[in-house]
Amino acid sequence: NRRLTAEKALGHSIVGDGPAMRQLLETISRLAPKDITVLIRGETGTGKELIASLMHAQSHRAARALVRFNCAAIPGDLAEAELFGHVRGAFTGASQARRGFFAQADGGTLVLDEIGELPLPVQAKLLRALQEGEIQPVGAGKVERVDVRVVACTNRDLAEEARAGRFREDLYYRLAVVDLVVPPLREHREDIPALAAEFARRYAERFGMQDVRFQPELFDSLQRLEWPGNVRQLENAVARIVALSTGGEIGLEAFAAASAAPAADADAEAPPEGTLSLREQLDAVERSLIRRTMAAAGGNQSEAARRLGLSRGSLIERLKKYGPMVAR
Repeated sequence: NRRLTAEKALGHSIVGDGPAMRQLLETISRLAPKDITVLIRGETGTGKELIASLMHAQSHRAARALVRFNCAAIPGDLAEAELFGHVRGAFTGASQARRGFFAQADGGTLVLDEIGELPLPVQAKLLRALQEGEIQPVGAGKVERVDVRVVACTNRDLAEEARAGRFREDLYYRLAVVDLVVPPLREHREDIPALAAEFARRYAERFGMQDVRFQPELFDSLQRLEWPGNVRQLENAVARIVALSTGGEIGLEAFAAASAAPAADADAEAPPEGTLSLREQLDAVERSLIRRTMAAAGGNQSEAARRLGLSRGSLIERLKKYGPMVAR
């Protein structure tokens, strides 16, 4: 069974038994062995990177490298050198030659995360790599052959981006040989209890805790929330619940306690007990997480977004939402 083999390679099970996820996983099983380019679309936090990893793990390239390149994490003027490599002396500071991500992925799979952020000049070189199977490192006088399967991920509508001139139309069609859409969590709520249970198991194991179980009413409450940050937001919430619990059976009161923990913020008054809705409690968890990550990243939005697993645009939206108490 390819899926079981892939789960073993990933180190954990793939949760999703509802109709939407079952159909997605069946599609992945059919596509993975076929050596074609795939575009994975979905909102932030839906698990696009996991889907890309699953596709690699079920392919004939599984024994070779799986390399990830975040197109939003590298400044535009460096993206070409990072992706395709460079020779010694190609530009100021290039004291030695460096293999790019394409060369590192030779024989395997290259996941291009947030492909919509790739600068237009670099998009032209990516198109050549996809069409011709060859790359030219910056400063090199000749091309190199590469054998790479490309899986691109985005939370943007690239067709609309292409119409607006922000993304190359020819590259879009080359990437979207297969256009795979990962549904937002609100469209497969039936999977939330199983996802929460799996996350609780993983974090209990990580924290050295025994016999951690969620009460049915906690599952019910989690299932009713909107989860704008999708599976990633659910995972963060469950991790916090487990970390702040004493183990054993966990109910709604543990969720409230975990959500109230950020009240240590010096500039925020703790609200009266019991006055916050679950949505407000969840926002408090997210706000605290973003604030701590921004502080750890020294205020660098790109680095904080990378650590949080968000696009820089998504982080900026949240900073605007939560105000200066996290943006400062």
